[in-house]
Parts: sequence; structure tokens; C-alpha cells
Amino acid sequence: CVRLTREIISQPAMDAYRGSEIQPGEGVQSDSDIDAFVRSAVESAYHPSCACRMGEDSMAVVDSETRVHGIEGLRVVDSSIFPTITNGNLNSPTIMLAERAADIIKGKGMLEASQAVVGLGYEWESKQRSTSAS
Repeated sequence: CVRLTREIISQPAMDAYRGSEIQPGEGVQSDSDIDAFVRSAVESAYHPSCACRMGEDSMAVVDSETRVHGIEGLRVVDSSIFPTITNGNLNSPTIMLAERAADIIKGKGMLEASQAVVGLGYEWESKQRSTSAS
């Protein structure tokens, strides 16, 4: 990846945009030096999640009540047990997971289903734009 990036950036079409190499630096050329740089500098730029699968199969880390398989008294209650990464920030879904896990730990059951109307604002029938052409 480092060598390919250097090759792309060294093309004449990139002349106007190229400055001096910041990292790993022009002195880092051998495979072993590049590997050492990558090992020391690599990090995730995203929110880590989905690494501790929930389920009952042999690949699962936790069960549906967030208990770690095979270790009594240990739970995982964070975004690592999400099945797939969310399209947005992990904060709110992680809080919801933690709230549900707290209820499970306390022995509280599921909340009753709400019958509230969702998505309809106050006076929505009279406040909508007209769909007919005037």
C-alpha cells in the first residue's frame, strides 16, 4: 500500500499537489522498515464495532442477554456485539443497548408495545402543502 501510494503520487499529474513525504518518510524504503512503520502507526479511523458476535452458534461470543459464552458473570455491553455497523454514530444505539442490558441484568421484562402514533405532527392534516396545482 505504501509503495503503491508512492507510485501514484510520483506521477506527473500529481506534481501540483505533491509536497515532501510526511509519513513514513523518504528514508523508509525496505520492506521490513515499511512493515515496521505500518505496525507502529496503524489505527482505526472508524468506531470499532461488530467484533463479538451475538448468537448461539460456535462463532458467537455472547448470547441474547449479553452473557459471554463459557465465562460466568461476564457480559459484553457495547457496540462490539452489534450484528452490523450502523450508518451513523454509534453513541445512541450503544446507549439503547446498554439500557436494555441493564433491564436484563435487573430482571426487568420487555416494555409493553406502545400504541402511540408515530410520525404524524400536530394538525398534520391541515398543515400539509396542497398537492393540487392552483
